[in-house]
Amino acid sequence: MKSSLVPLLCLGGAYALPALPWLTQSPISEGLVHYWDWFAPLEEDRTIYQVLKDDDSYSRLVKAIDLSDRVVDLLDDPEASVTFFAVPNSGIPHSPKHGDDDDYELDSVSFAPKCGDERDIAHDLGQLVLQVEQLDDMPESRDKDHRKEALGRIIRGILAYHILPEKLDSAALVENSTYATNLTLKDGSMDHKPLRLSVQSTVVPPRLRINTVVDVMKRDIEASNGVIHSINIPLLPPPSVFSEMFLFPEVFSYVTSAIQRVHLTSAVDRSWTPGKDSDHGSFIGAETTTFFAPTSGAFQRLPQKLRLFLFSPFGAKALRKLLEFHVVPEFVLFTDYAHDAFSESDIAQSIEGQQHGSLQTDCTTSSTVGSLDDQPPLTDPIYAYNLTLPTLLEHHTLHVQVARYKAKIPLPGPARYFTRFLVNGRHVGPYDIPARNGALHVITELLDPRGHHKHHKHHRHESGDLDWEDWEEWLPQWAMQN
Repeated sequence: MKSSLVPLLCLGGAYALPALPWLTQSPISEGLVHYWDWFAPLEEDRTIYQVLKDDDSYSRLVKAIDLSDRVVDLLDDPEASVTFFAVPNSGIPHSPKHGDDDDYELDSVSFAPKCGDERDIAHDLGQLVLQVEQLDDMPESRDKDHRKEALGRIIRGILAYHILPEKLDSAALVENSTYATNLTLKDGSMDHKPLRLSVQSTVVPPRLRINTVVDVMKRDIEASNGVIHSINIPLLPPPSVFSEMFLFPEVFSYVTSAIQRVHLTSAVDRSWTPGKDSDHGSFIGAETTTFFAPTSGAFQRLPQKLRLFLFSPFGAKALRKLLEFHVVPEFVLFTDYAHDAFSESDIAQSIEGQQHGSLQTDCTTSSTVGSLDDQPPLTDPIYAYNLTLPTLLEHHTLHVQVARYKAKIPLPGPARYFTRFLVNGRHVGPYDIPARNGALHVITELLDPRGHHKHHKHHRHESGDLDWEDWEEWLPQWAMQN
């Protein structure tokens, strides 16, 4: 692919996901931070590490931090400028009483891996803190030192996901939808780029969240080398795109079943496969991908006869090709960030925090967003762009439109932002869901690969999606084409 620039009227901005991951998005509720929220007192003369060390409510977290000299050095560096999401003692579970959980005891096997930042980042930080505390009760031994060393490696990787490499207070956080963390995986996930986290805020109830499920309980605790946001539970580095969908079977049961049925899992999954012995193995699957995931409702709205065909042996080829049309391989696309793993140069550029600029990609693009169908009149966007993305289905592309707006709502507090996101003319949402190996975007309609089909103002009726009512006339023949 040839490199090209996507013109943007660019001011740092991004979309904020809703408070609940699968509810309809409301522009009014996106990007809101409440002016009347309680702010922590300033701590400008102490580093982040010193602030946490001096506060007994973070003593358990500090005990885990102390296992990694690298984390301590960063959080205690007076020259640094970072954001740290800190979990208080109340957000970390307590050890079960003796006999409550016979499987909880530490064992050597769980610490056999020698790279804690690849296979083991899926560990819950809270459970790791419990294991750190259990080490205090163990007599000094070589085995204890080994366990402490292994724990330190794992904790270092997970804590890196709690750190942003720039200082961002709560007002600045909502200016973008996603942010790069300090966690980069050595196995090639995200094409060796940092894993990202997402930020969401709502007005009712007043809430600031990270990755949809983690609440920011206390904002803007100032330190000399950055800012601390206290969260109710630890952040968990996200799993692969496929594994994330598996966490929500009520939303994605159809598409995950379909992916497995046609043996397309490797296009959206990234998983560890052990070797002949327990210490060796490798990661398999997609290092970098973007997936527009149809919900179960999208499949249920198809004509019943079409659903039966797709999940029958006769429709397997059609089903696979339709799914391939929803996958953008070797490309990470968020509304505020893009990276093409096919490019020889580093073309990934986040637009967060910029006042003017462009989003550089290696995909075919148009100049600016021409129109967002059926949209009410809005003020000029902060930025807007079109992308044409190659899909896993050969000779088929997806057309993406993104426009970012600064809302003019007569409410007190910082600025509000919202984003409109379309793929092939269809609304996308929720979107900007970070994954270990890319990005997940949710759509409520199955995308039609023909691209030239007649567009209906009203897409659905009682018997299914109007775009698919003529499927018998073209789909079986299309599926057999190379």
